[in-house]
Amino acid sequence: MVDKQAGLSLAQAWGGGLVAAVDGMRFVVPVPAAFARPNRKYFGSKRGMTWLNAMNDRGMGRGARVVSGTIRDSLHMVDVIFGLDGGDLPEIVVSDTGSYSDLVFGLLELLGISYRPALADLPDQKGWRIDASADYGPLNTFARRKIDLRKIRRNWEDILRVVAPIHTGTVRAYDVVTMLQRDGHPTALGEAIASYRRIFKTLHILQFIDVDETYRRDIKDIRNLQENRHSLARKICHGKKGELYRRYERTG
Repeated sequence: MVDKQAGLSLAQAWGGGLVAAVDGMRFVVPVPAAFARPNRKYFGSKRGMTWLNAMNDRGMGRGARVVSGTIRDSLHMVDVIFGLDGGDLPEIVVSDTGSYSDLVFGLLELLGISYRPALADLPDQKGWRIDASADYGPLNTFARRKIDLRKIRRNWEDILRVVAPIHTGTVRAYDVVTMLQRDGHPTALGEAIASYRRIFKTLHILQFIDVDETYRRDIKDIRNLQENRHSLARKICHGKKGELYRRYERTG
């Protein structure tokens, strides 16, 4: 279906198919299920799960994963991107803050994918610099902090060892992301990947706020497209009132 839709002239007019958005739909699960978990923020007094899915700029769903409703979407986002149902790997990935994490940002850039998150707390974001003595004029306050390139160089070989098996599908990105954190804090290798991320996150913020209006509009367009798709799905399934009754046994 992905390949057939990609051959339609109308779909080609919508986009090139190499931009993808990743977002999750939350569902209450009123029956016992392996991945249903409590979370008052999303499910009230009941239990629920998340359908984390990817959609390209042609409006085609590319892949999805059912995960526990309490786990941060970012832990599974890379696996959704690399577990696509068909077509080429996207060159650009867009998400909201719920699917964002510093480690995921660094991993995607290392995997050759440009990550463009729509950050909800953008005014509070900080920029980073490589040259501490450089004068960036009005951006000096924004880019106060210095990127530690020594930390990246020191861990570079281990970074490549971590990234390569994700790209080849040998290991799940979920396992790598959890391995790179300990009690919610990054390990030394995780911090090196986060340091690498700071280069691209700073460039992303600068492009988003000042450089290119098209850059902002493209992010908003595909986010709106996916949100509208989710809204349509909920209306089609209105008979179940946004609840799932299938007892899922596995995530993928």
